[in-house]
Amino acid sequence: MMIRKYNTRKPVALLMTATITPPSGAPELARNDAKLRLADYCEALRFYLTMPDDLLEKIIFIDNSDSDLSALEAVASKVPHKKKVELIKFQGNDHPPEFGKGYGEFKLIDYGITHSTLLRPEDLVWKVTGRLRVLNLSQLIDTAPSDYNIYCDLRHVPMIGDQFGANEWMDLRVFSWSNTGYEHYIRDSFELLKTELIGSPERYFFKLLKAVNKSGCVVPRFRIQPNIAGFGGRLNVDYQNKSYRYKNGLRRVVRLVAPWIWL
Repeated sequence: MMIRKYNTRKPVALLMTATITPPSGAPELARNDAKLRLADYCEALRFYLTMPDDLLEKIIFIDNSDSDLSALEAVASKVPHKKKVELIKFQGNDHPPEFGKGYGEFKLIDYGITHSTLLRPEDLVWKVTGRLRVLNLSQLIDTAPSDYNIYCDLRHVPMIGDQFGANEWMDLRVFSWSNTGYEHYIRDSFELLKTELIGSPERYFFKLLKAVNKSGCVVPRFRIQPNIAGFGGRLNVDYQNKSYRYKNGLRRVVRLVAPWIWL
């Protein structure tokens, strides 16, 4: 496999995935109010627009519920910035809700990359769940390795298991890819992510990327702990509450003093 070299100090592209209006009957979705979700997306877009322009050059926002994007257009026009911003919407929820969130989100990613007028093959892309704010995304980008096809965060703690959170798990809320990584591991993967086939998409990608790891230029652990703000969709839990901040703090320390423990 060819490994393309990048200078991660150059500006990158941010891809924000969105479902403003969830389909009726969407399973395991507590934060399902369209007005609340739209407010989340507006707040997140406003945050990412304030990131340095010489670090984050492009923002591609993709909604798969064919919802009105005028509120997001207003945010993009009012916040001072020099970024290129593209808002895309389409009806991508024409499948049974039982297929699961992973199916819908990765189908959305394929659609967005195919239809974007901003993305180029040489771009490094950072994907975020669009309602969430990765408060230290600038630091994540700055500390990323120079060469990778996939840069992600895997959890693997055999002695502890699921006691401290999901084990054998890839955090799909934020990760990055090169064009080679997208073509090899992401494009058309949504058909494999039906809940009835694989269960959790996070566990599917953990197994896939841990297996290829260095041979596929997969960097399986972020160098710093992501700091995420917002509300989880499944349980409507605040990612900045006391419990999550404790876990985040412990993971931050372990990442520094014992990086071989993938907590």
